[in-house]
Parts: sequence; C-alpha cells; structure tokens
Amino acid sequence: MIVEVENFLPTKFVDELVELSKNSNNWSTVQDQDSLPRHGIFNPIEELLYWFNDHPLFEKYKFTGYTLWKDSPDFKMDWHIDNNRVKIAVQIYLDNRNSPGTQFTNRTVKYGKNRGYIMFNNQDMKHCVPDQTPHEGRLSVYALYEPVDEIA
Repeated sequence: MIVEVENFLPTKFVDELVELSKNSNNWSTVQDQDSLPRHGIFNPIEELLYWFNDHPLFEKYKFTGYTLWKDSPDFKMDWHIDNNRVKIAVQIYLDNRNSPGTQFTNRTVKYGKNRGYIMFNNQDMKHCVPDQTPHEGRLSVYALYEPVDEIA
C-alpha cells in the first residue's frame, strides 16, 4: 500500500535538513546502495528522531531511524522491490527541484518540497526512479518503521 503525503514534516525540520545538506561534510555511501550516486547522513537531527518516534500515525510500529539522502543528478533506479529489512518506509522530498519523484506501478509520487509517500512494503510494491531529463538531483529524508511483533 502507498499513501501519498503533502506537508508531512514540520517546516522547521524541512528547513534544518536543507540547510544541513548545504553545510555538511558528513555524507557517506548508503548501505546496500554503494554503487548508486546517492549519499546519506544517518539521524542528523536528534529532535527529528523524537518526532518520527512519537508520530501518532505509527504508534503501533517501531521507528528504526532515518537518513538524509542526497541523490546526484545522474541518479536513477531500475524497477525493484525493497529488501525484507524495509517494512514501512517514509520518503519525504525536501525542496522544489526539477527532478523525478518515485514511480510505482499504479502511480507516480511527484518530487516537490515536503511531499512524498508512506510505503508498506510487500511483493506488490515495485517502484523505480526513472531516468529523466531534466534531473537536478534529489534531497529527501527516508525513515523506516517495522511492526512491533517482528522485533526480536
């Protein structure tokens, strides 16, 4: 299941993450995506950790962390289903660039400031980032949750 969202994050967090992206030297490759032109910073704003952890939409789920992602203008990703570690993913774009969003089999989530999606991962959640021109790079926050009963 996909839920498309707008104005999901408080504006102060969107602004802080955008500013951090401009001034940080802490970028590293993203786990299991080191061949892609994507870099990330894991849990860079402590207050945002609490916000995701305490969000009422996810009270029956365990928050496992978030990453600030910076995708290069040549970033694309073929059709795929996320690995089994991804149970519930929240991806929120942080600015208004002329860049592709995320394409699912039945819809496209457009790239734009403080918009994105909540994805409940399963075998039907095939998605991609199309090879699109123009593409000015992408900046987003990616948070993960999992059902409490799956935590060992």
